[in-house]
Amino acid sequence: MWAIVPVKTFDRAKQRLANVLSEEERRALMLAMARDVLTCLSKTTCLTGTLIVSRAPEADALAQAFDTERFAESPDANLPQSLEQATHHLMTHFDAKGVMVVPADVPGISAGELDEILTDHQDVTILPDSENIGTNGLICSPPLCMPYIFDGKSFKPHVDGAFAAGITPKIVPGTRFALDIDTPDDLRALLDTEPNCQTANYLNRSGITARLKAHLNSQSG
Repeated sequence: MWAIVPVKTFDRAKQRLANVLSEEERRALMLAMARDVLTCLSKTTCLTGTLIVSRAPEADALAQAFDTERFAESPDANLPQSLEQATHHLMTHFDAKGVMVVPADVPGISAGELDEILTDHQDVTILPDSENIGTNGLICSPPLCMPYIFDGKSFKPHVDGAFAAGITPKIVPGTRFALDIDTPDDLRALLDTEPNCQTANYLNRSGITARLKAHLNSQSG
């Protein structure tokens, strides 16, 4: 079982936070979240390895720091196409029998919970976001047994895609994968639930936490 972690270009990361974070802060946030995710994956016992999928220069440093593989997708590939290319790479060069797509913006995940999820996995496991709209984790054995979608509203389409492939998916809601970071409210939720992760440490150290609290207080006042 291999994990695939797609990492968007850092200079366009998290545009929905642009009203509260500068471009440089968003880049640093994306890097901190990716490090949290890769730290978790490195501590799991059920993964053979991790593949970072990115054309961003920062991905090289991440791959070296965490001793992972790195794959550069085609320049014109969208996210599902990038994941499909990466999966073919793992199947061809590493004989991968299963893959798990893990976004780089779920910094609250834990190795223990992930090992439980992987141990219980059979054919297709889907980890929805907190609103059951998006997909924050997808496990497929064998790889490419169903199509990748990942368009921001992919939970139901992934469920439908599994059934269309003749597979009854295992759906696991309410995990730490449910919290992905897109908005200021997501950042506040992360600070409340995972105050010791690297992302929370960055938010505190940079002064963003204090700024978020002041912004919230001004809205409530």
